[in-house]
Amino acid sequence: MTQGRKWRGVICAGLLSITCAGVANASSIPAVESVMQSGFPAQSDQLAIVTSALFKEYGETKNVVSLIFYAWGVLRQAENASAANDYINASEYAKTGFFYLDEAIDSHEDDLRVRYMRARVDAWLAPEMGRCAVTIKDTEWMLKDKTFFNPAQIARIHHMRYLALYNCKKYPQATQLLAQIKRQDAAAAKELALHNNVAPAWDANEVAQVLLPLVKGE
Repeated sequence: MTQGRKWRGVICAGLLSITCAGVANASSIPAVESVMQSGFPAQSDQLAIVTSALFKEYGETKNVVSLIFYAWGVLRQAENASAANDYINASEYAKTGFFYLDEAIDSHEDDLRVRYMRARVDAWLAPEMGRCAVTIKDTEWMLKDKTFFNPAQIARIHHMRYLALYNCKKYPQATQLLAQIKRQDAAAAKELALHNNVAPAWDANEVAQVLLPLVKGE
């Protein structure tokens, strides 16, 4: 496990709160709503409570967002254990997190939004986590149908694919894709080239077009 991973815990913040404000009235998944509004807790004991609530919620509702957020929360627990040099628990948390993240796809194989969410978690993991091949597959799958996602989402998928290609040491393909990204968004290309494992905050477009439809069971 690495201590270099960084996460954006708050999904709905600032302007995104306007987008997410209606979630409470549109769903019956309060644990997910809590994470969307406040992020994952920094304290280990509170994080454990939240992840347990997410897993219980998934068992009761079978909403895939509860399952993905549970996996995400467990990966946060892995990060905390690694930071404390508790590598045995860090490894176990990571295995559990990835198992359930993949379970979300296994049970929703044809849902491109679910693949987007898995790629969103995986793409900014440290290379040694070994998830780059998964992200390459997910992004390839999503890019097969460019009519499903809007241009902003396609751009983000390209960002995730570049990181996966680079982390899997497919450098010629990564360089070619980065050049394409640079022509469209030089600032984004510059940030990606840093390889600092800092995932960008979810934007309003992602929340409205990917996350909320899954929250509502659409």
